[in-house]
Amino acid sequence: MEETITNFNPRKIKSVKKEVILKIEKLANEGCAISHYNDKVIFVRYSIPGEVVRANIYRETTSYAVAEPVEILELSPYRIKPFCPYFSLCGGCDYQMLPYEKQIDAKINLAIETFNRLGKIEIKELTDVIESPLKLNYRNTETFKVDPKNKKIGFFRKDTKSVVDIENCALAMPKINEALSNIRKQKDFPPHNFKVRTTNNGDITVNFIKTELYEDRPVYERIKALGKEIKFKISKDSFFQVNNSIIPLWLEEIVSFLDTDGHERIYDLYCGIGLITIFVSFFAKKTIGIEISKSSVGDALHNLEINNIKPDITFICAAVEEKIKELEPADVFIIDPPRKGMDSSCIAMLRELQPKKIIYSSCKPATMARDIETLKDIYNIEKLCLVDMFPQTHHIEMLALLIKK
Repeated sequence: MEETITNFNPRKIKSVKKEVILKIEKLANEGCAISHYNDKVIFVRYSIPGEVVRANIYRETTSYAVAEPVEILELSPYRIKPFCPYFSLCGGCDYQMLPYEKQIDAKINLAIETFNRLGKIEIKELTDVIESPLKLNYRNTETFKVDPKNKKIGFFRKDTKSVVDIENCALAMPKINEALSNIRKQKDFPPHNFKVRTTNNGDITVNFIKTELYEDRPVYERIKALGKEIKFKISKDSFFQVNNSIIPLWLEEIVSFLDTDGHERIYDLYCGIGLITIFVSFFAKKTIGIEISKSSVGDALHNLEINNIKPDITFICAAVEEKIKELEPADVFIIDPPRKGMDSSCIAMLRELQPKKIIYSSCKPATMARDIETLKDIYNIEKLCLVDMFPQTHHIEMLALLIKK
């Protein structure tokens, strides 16, 4: 059996309660570590390779199980005290028990293993690792889960729909925690889930509920990168990267993949509100962004207006897998798809159009490796970078440059 099972859903397997002693062998995907018990793979949360733990198995199938440590019997020398009182209760973080440099090592190893195994592409090392300037208080957005019956606001406990009540999230920017505190004090308890978004200059909005102090409206964020400062409108239904501190470094890496003469024609697929599209447009002959979300495309067009953008840039509201059939050839395709990766028709069109470069950004290495594997007969991986967009969690942002053979 494949020991690095991916995309398992612990909510859909049998609930059990069984205590066992486990020796932790290695880290795996989805924030788990791997052990074995009675010839069965056990995915153990919040544990470090080399540790011996007394663990509670709480989900089980005929082929694997999921557990959490009850007691650490033999500690790893790398284990540190988590900084958050909700760690292992709230489902947001996976790696607080590891120093940041060890978190990065774990993500590098998992990314390489994923490409070697799922992508069937021999990768020995990454070409670059971009660490997050902020390791805490970096998230510009949080969606809080609400249990109105029991008066709880927080996040789901891992692998459950049970809300863990929290007073403060150590990953959120300070203004988000301030808003959470104020919402808790107001007369009317939130009836359902809500989103809080803040910006570098401290603007804040609360979406999807009525509050006493905050409006449900878009925010405007300013991003400085590559000698430019661009103002972005972000509506409540529009996607924006969550870690402001690393966005400039991520954009600089993407632009470094372009030719320096600025004569490339670029398509930015799944472009959102135009964060990548606008910045790369200053270094290209023509740039076209394609996005299915009407809210995001509306924001992208507004962002062109408020920044008085001069380069040749266009936004199209359409499903990428439909619009790509109509596209003319281009030099570069930038792809930043949802976690599920690219649609098969999109891959087929890339194989047909064969741009000289594909720049692929993804927060799901497994689907990224799968997609690139389908193109490896036409493209070589020139660059493969880890961008640590999500410190303290198992999530990994990857950036690849594919060059036509």
